[in-house]
Amino acid sequence: MQPLCNDDESSALLQFKESFIINKSASSDDPFAYPKLKSWTLEGESSDCCSWDGVSCDEDTGHVIGLDLSSSCLYGSINSNSSLFRLVHLQSLNLAHNHFNYSQIPSQIWVRTLICLQRKACCN
Repeated sequence: MQPLCNDDESSALLQFKESFIINKSASSDDPFAYPKLKSWTLEGESSDCCSWDGVSCDEDTGHVIGLDLSSSCLYGSINSNSSLFRLVHLQSLNLAHNHFNYSQIPSQIWVRTLICLQRKACCN
């Protein structure tokens, strides 16, 4: 049986969700777009973030290792203190086809995050 998602990671994902508006026009270039974050809730059977749309977890630890939020109708900004950066076990990330208001995240944050992702992908 796969372990449940870590509480800190669930919290980080929910904070990330709250920082956006769901807007179909944010992914208007993809006819298959749908708001994946609508499944993200702590209520009922979907309280385990490993079962949320777009979230992949490690089968042994339950840590969030992948996010595919492409074409998720997300509208808003990503800033340098985004809860996304608290997902320290993340190995893959896809945020394509959303509208992030031309967010300007300091390059050292992306570089550090991408190097970390690259190392994890190479070492696992």
